[in-house]
Amino acid sequence: LERRWRDRLAVEPRLATLVTAEGARREALHRWLPYKQGFSPGLVRLFLAENPRTPKQWASHPALDPFTGTGTCAVECARHGVTAIGVEAIAALVFIAKAKFEREFPPLPRTSGASMWQEVAARVELPIHRAALMLAVCRRHTTGGRANRGARPLGVVLAEVAAMMRDDLGHPLPLVNRVEVGDARRLTTIDNGAIGGILTSPPYLSRHDYAQIADPYETVYRYWYAGGDGVQQIRASPRGGKSEVSVRVDASEEASDWLVRIGQEKLADMARGYVEDMTQVLRECHQVLSASGVCCMVVGGARIKDVYVPSDLMVAELAEGCGFRVEAIRAARDLVGSPRKFGRLGHVAPRESLLVMHRG
Repeated sequence: LERRWRDRLAVEPRLATLVTAEGARREALHRWLPYKQGFSPGLVRLFLAENPRTPKQWASHPALDPFTGTGTCAVECARHGVTAIGVEAIAALVFIAKAKFEREFPPLPRTSGASMWQEVAARVELPIHRAALMLAVCRRHTTGGRANRGARPLGVVLAEVAAMMRDDLGHPLPLVNRVEVGDARRLTTIDNGAIGGILTSPPYLSRHDYAQIADPYETVYRYWYAGGDGVQQIRASPRGGKSEVSVRVDASEEASDWLVRIGQEKLADMARGYVEDMTQVLRECHQVLSASGVCCMVVGGARIKDVYVPSDLMVAELAEGCGFRVEAIRAARDLVGSPRKFGRLGHVAPRESLLVMHRG
């Protein structure tokens, strides 16, 4: 894979700060919950600048992020008058994303004397206030979802969150974009050929505990919406159903076989499941994308138990098997130190890359 894709692999350090969520911490609306697995709103602006269309063209063929998280793409597109759709498997994140399109933040009901979030939850009824409580609870946890023992009192954090949200919603977005609960492997609510451009970042192949990361806001969300807020909740899983498109990636099978050999069957299964899921995702993206549309994906490589996994190149291989034409693999940064030596290719480390693809 490294040899095959070398000609289309370009190192672009200027993307390093755009493929992470760090930039979101300083910008209105995006700063509410800088999603650890997200990208910067600056990447959305670059995407729009490199793929110029009129507002009318975007309205007829909107942008899409099938892994929208807290809505970075949908929100930033709205700020620039661009119609967009966000799809996300975690209903709690969709709830927070939708709150960013509210027009105001009314005063919170009195919550004095409440030390537990459940006590506050029983007193708030407006969706925007419930979103504020979810964010406040999140801020009393680490980015990994663990409780922070040194966190300030809930009332103090909630007051700060409310002030921030009130300031941001004082300058409401000029456009309300659609954000919905759904599964990127089955984009059943979007017509074939309806999308003008895709910008997304699928979950990385890693050992991060995504369930633990999401637990703080999901726990609060379920207090009110145990039934899924009227929508079927779909959870991202390590393995999806069998793909209708069979694409073989030798690098994935090689990595899986080696993990099995060293006794890491669970991780090997995760690597195989990643290929199955990404095949389904790419097939769906190919179907909904218009003939002139572009698909951009932020993909991170991995080193699992010292096994090098070039996820960016694997996804490129899968994409071509699903009918895409991969124009470029724009390497933003190396993810792991101490690169591994690959003969004449020199030292290679897992990369975080932006894949640029068109319909074949």
